[in-house]
Amino acid sequence: MSEFPHDDFAKDYLTELLSTIGTAVPNKVIKSERREGDIWFERTAKLTIAAQRKKLGLMGQLLRRDSLIEVFRNPATAMEIRACRGKLTDIEGDMVRGAKRKDETLTEDVLPDLWFIMPTASEEIRKGFGFRKSRIPGVYRLHKLNRTGLIVVHQLPVTEETLWIRLLGRSGNQERAIQELVTKPDRSTLYNSIEDILADYRAKLEGNRSLTPEEEDLIMNLSAAYLKKQEEWKLEGKLEGKLEAAIGLLREGMTPEIIARALGIPIEAIEKLRDAPRSIGDHRI
Repeated sequence: MSEFPHDDFAKDYLTELLSTIGTAVPNKVIKSERREGDIWFERTAKLTIAAQRKKLGLMGQLLRRDSLIEVFRNPATAMEIRACRGKLTDIEGDMVRGAKRKDETLTEDVLPDLWFIMPTASEEIRKGFGFRKSRIPGVYRLHKLNRTGLIVVHQLPVTEETLWIRLLGRSGNQERAIQELVTKPDRSTLYNSIEDILADYRAKLEGNRSLTPEEEDLIMNLSAAYLKKQEEWKLEGKLEGKLEAAIGLLREGMTPEIIARALGIPIEAIEKLRDAPRSIGDHRI
């Protein structure tokens, strides 16, 4: 498991979400120094994508061109912002060299954007880099030719349009967004996939033995997403299958922590199977 569960969650989440309107690649390798960008997004220009883009609300509105997306759990420092801007320069350099080899000319409209997503950003950081307010609260841009935007999640209005981005916030802001998501009647494939990712995020956090108070609160809040998926698994017969698989793995000596992460079910459920004999179907431990 990664040392940073939020990073894994953010990449899994954005990859799933953005794949509905283009191609999303986590851990984009930037060749010049073998650095990695969080998410590399390539838009799909088909007219049929317009409806799906609308479903993504503000996220769909902002990502109108190929983009490097950098997500931060904590506010980014000046050095981190400069490093990410360097990644954009490296990507542009690769594109220019590729165009020269093909004897083509690049125009500004095909070059990618850089988007920062972070919970908060100080006035010092915003003004120091020259980020200017846009017409949307919480969204800032540098001058046009810099092709760089900043989304300050906790400044976004609490609306349907911003829900997908607010899931990347922290503390009460993220918790509210999770509650909004799991109480929606929408049962589309995308919603089901995101709920799966939230349930997996919960399982990864549970496997971390040095949780912060904020992470403990997040686990409790993510339980709503997990319990919703658990009810669906029951209806589909999936939960019993997962518990049967857990029994087999326990017999093989695998630890509850690893089983919980592998199967995406709470560690408490695994420990109950280990500590108290019980029947699941025709099996018994």
